[in-house]
Amino acid sequence: MQSAQVTEDAYEVGLSRIREGVISSHFMHRISLNPDFRLYEQERYSASCLQIDEGTLTTRLFPILKAASATYCQRRMETAQMRARKQFRAYGHGSADALGASEFITEAILDKEFSRNAARYNEKMALNQRLKRLIQDHRPIEMVIPALPFKIPSPLKARGTLPDLGEINFLLSLYEIAKVVEGLYDVPVSEDSPRLATFTVVSDGLRFHEAVNKSSAEVDRYQSTLAYWVQRLGLDAYIRIVDYRSLLRDRLPKEKRDAKARLFKFAHAHYSKTMWPLFDPINVVDSLEAAARVEPDPEQENPQGRFVSLLKSLIFTVNYRTLQELDGITDSVRVDLYRELTSNIFRPYTAGPGRNDTDSSAQTRTGLRQSRLSPQFMERLRRSMLQEAWEAAICYISEIKSDRDQYQDPILACLPGHLRWTIHRKRGQIAITTPPILGMAVQAWAGSAVFRPAGRGKIRLCSLPVLCLEAAGAIPVVSTGQAADGSQPLFYIDEALGVIDIDGLLEALGRSYTRQRFS
Repeated sequence: MQSAQVTEDAYEVGLSRIREGVISSHFMHRISLNPDFRLYEQERYSASCLQIDEGTLTTRLFPILKAASATYCQRRMETAQMRARKQFRAYGHGSADALGASEFITEAILDKEFSRNAARYNEKMALNQRLKRLIQDHRPIEMVIPALPFKIPSPLKARGTLPDLGEINFLLSLYEIAKVVEGLYDVPVSEDSPRLATFTVVSDGLRFHEAVNKSSAEVDRYQSTLAYWVQRLGLDAYIRIVDYRSLLRDRLPKEKRDAKARLFKFAHAHYSKTMWPLFDPINVVDSLEAAARVEPDPEQENPQGRFVSLLKSLIFTVNYRTLQELDGITDSVRVDLYRELTSNIFRPYTAGPGRNDTDSSAQTRTGLRQSRLSPQFMERLRRSMLQEAWEAAICYISEIKSDRDQYQDPILACLPGHLRWTIHRKRGQIAITTPPILGMAVQAWAGSAVFRPAGRGKIRLCSLPVLCLEAAGAIPVVSTGQAADGSQPLFYIDEALGVIDIDGLLEALGRSYTRQRFS
């Protein structure tokens, strides 16, 4: 694959046929099928919870995070300078002494600690020249990334709707990139001066909330809480949060907004016409195979196809109206139904063509005994949920295409001159690093925060599905001001750390906490 320049003209219309993911929850189906993975019952959850007060957060935990960040940034700057000096000839210089800020910043941005396979999707020399022009003109290096949409409404991923330390971890990672870039800019700047490197986070939850049945009020609260954490952590000089729809409404010319609406309508009609005739909730495997054969925007490196992969992700993303509208059941029963039905969404509960009732897995039969619901009732729920997910996939990919089928990236049209970062790898953009944990690269909004052991005796903060965490005996920690019973944890503590209280955790973090992405 030919590399692309990191300039606005590197943008290519349409979804890449090579590789361009559109959502990041492909891990859930595998772990949901593990019968040993169980969420805590409410009594055990309440008994397991630790509390951390606001004063401890402010005076002890956050300083540990920020101190580790400062150490990490210094090492990344030193590493970038060392790497550039070894490669001075590649930059067209006769000696390492000729290197300057642009080369150092190029190496920092392409560091695997910050970006995934960036050199494959971006041309190093073009990036260097772009940075050099900005520095020569004494202009700040402004960066943008669409991210942090909302806490995905799956009870297997998180116990609530608000940002937790996972989102703080993500914000700190953006801060670290900006701090390293500014530190290598090689221009003195006072604390009160505008920063030489910044990140704009385009929170795109209101772009997708209707497709997955997430309320706008929850998205608004998520965004306002993000802004609160940015300010509380002292990151507001480097990071700002803007809403995707507000940004386009305020900055994108009306003709481009109208074009986006037309593209969405066309894509939705096209995908509906192509995909709905294939939908058969009884023979779902056949439906998925047919969808992969005929989908309008296939991925050559993805045998399942883009639509099928998206559907499998959305199975564990949609906030199902089917379940929300059930009357006379408790929240815990609703969660049990969610686990049972999403785990078996592709397997009919009652006889269908080529299938009889004895085909059910042991897990399915156990779930039915526990729920005391008839196979016929469960089958009606399953089909309705599958239909919701199928429609969500059509809406979701249509929204993606309403951006990608335009002749200019709408975000860069609104924020010209920004260096475009992304969650998924694509040409001309820089994909931020999300290190895999237990074989899963889980974004902050698709999981729950946890402090867990890392290599070389260190402790790392990351995100994992709450199903994995509670199955492994992780300890939930809630902030004061919230009752331990039923509240959303701010983070979990991995049982392997061997700590039993907050003081023990803070002591361990003080000794061993690291911001290093890879051991």
